Amino acid sequence: MKNYLIAILSILSIASFAQDTLFGYAPDYAGEKVKLYTYQDYITRTRVVIGEGEVSKEDSIFRIELNNKGTLKGIVEIEKSEAEIYLAPKTSYQVYYEKPYDQPLSFNNQHVSLIFFGLDTADINYRIMQYNIWFDTFISYYHREIAAGLLATCLDTFKISVAEKYKDVQDEYFLTHVRYNIADVEQTLTGQSGKNRLDTYLEYIEPYPIYYENEQYMQFVLNFYHMDFEDYPPEMEANMFGAIQIASPTLLMRHMGIDLLLERPDIREMVMIDKLGKLFYNDNRSKANVLVMLDSLAGHALNIHDAAASKNVKNYLTSLEPGFPAPLLNVNYNDSTLTWNSYSGRYVYLNFFSTWSDQSLLEMKVIDSLEEKYGNDISFLSICTDAKRKTYDQYLKDHPDMDWDIVYVGENDPLLTNFRVETYPQYFLIDQSGFIVAAPAPGPAPNGEYESIEKTLFTIQQALNPGRTFRTGQY
Repeated sequence: MKNYLIAILSILSIASFAQDTLFGYAPDYAGEKVKLYTYQDYITRTRVVIGEGEVSKEDSIFRIELNNKGTLKGIVEIEKSEAEIYLAPKTSYQVYYEKPYDQPLSFNNQHVSLIFFGLDTADINYRIMQYNIWFDTFISYYHREIAAGLLATCLDTFKISVAEKYKDVQDEYFLTHVRYNIADVEQTLTGQSGKNRLDTYLEYIEPYPIYYENEQYMQFVLNFYHMDFEDYPPEMEANMFGAIQIASPTLLMRHMGIDLLLERPDIREMVMIDKLGKLFYNDNRSKANVLVMLDSLAGHALNIHDAAASKNVKNYLTSLEPGFPAPLLNVNYNDSTLTWNSYSGRYVYLNFFSTWSDQSLLEMKVIDSLEEKYGNDISFLSICTDAKRKTYDQYLKDHPDMDWDIVYVGENDPLLTNFRVETYPQYFLIDQSGFIVAAPAPGPAPNGEYESIEKTLFTIQQALNPGRTFRTGQY
């Protein structure tokens, strides 16, 4: 307890001389890296790093400078945990970051609730916390009326109270959060007994700009425009799909504009991006055109927010999907540059490995035998991601018989991000034109549950050599 109080006093004393900084006390994470993210868009919820720091081993304090011009939602990440925080401009924060306990094991980050020190009552975090408590109390108080289907009437009463309570508040982010929190509940729970869609549009969408950085607003709007292209009247649906068949965002925008609720071009474009992303999974015939349209929008959208969202949706959709181009290959090897053109006309069995991974080393030996069998018809490319090059160099020295392309890129090369490599070893199969065949591809050795890649390599070899005879059971 004594150390805890000393840390609090230390944070407060340091913070009193600093502006636009996030100070944190994280005694369970001494020496760990800290990252601060925000959402680049709320269609894909793609995160971008806006600050970094490290928990001091001496006093368990971390600090991250803030440069946001407007209020936004941040996510603090330490090790395999994360916590949400709203960040107002020209404001410093002091928080206690406690290690989560009694949470089930998960592949996702565990969630932490921050404890704030000296939080101003006018701060966005304080106001949202107080509002959420108020709203929860309201729901609890009127639970009988809500169960009887009278939520709309109760919400009207609540909205009057909200308007009175916050009439002097000038924080646009907070007021937007409150407005669309109520709107989202109204839209979700009242159903046909509440407002019709036109009334909702006229009250909550038509009079206001798009608040791209407000999560509550974006959640409401994307839920409001939940319909897919095929849910529209037949003539409008046919015209929209006609535009998609020729991959024309401009023509699609024009046909979507027939809907009165999509009269505003800025709303229409944002909704179009969201719907194109969903169409990708629902209509295999439109996949290629959807990607072309998103690529066009990424460069020619009405604003930077839609351009970023288009790019992120496309990146999400092309997350190593078979039949689409493999991520760019551009690595140095033996005084030359390897690209997919280096393997033009040949299938490539690609693997990422590290010399510290026992499984990687075992399977590299299996790849060696596969390369002897199929190397005349199929190329093999192994990419080493060791932190230090000397371990890679020693590995090659110790295995001179491994004579296919074994390349070093290190642990921070963009190639790892583009191929979404998180574990080792990892495998991919690329065709003669640089398009993905399998992602991930089977490994080189069967494990009792899955077949190895050899059956696929054998089939490719047969297809490439139709006049050649292969022994039964060769693979």
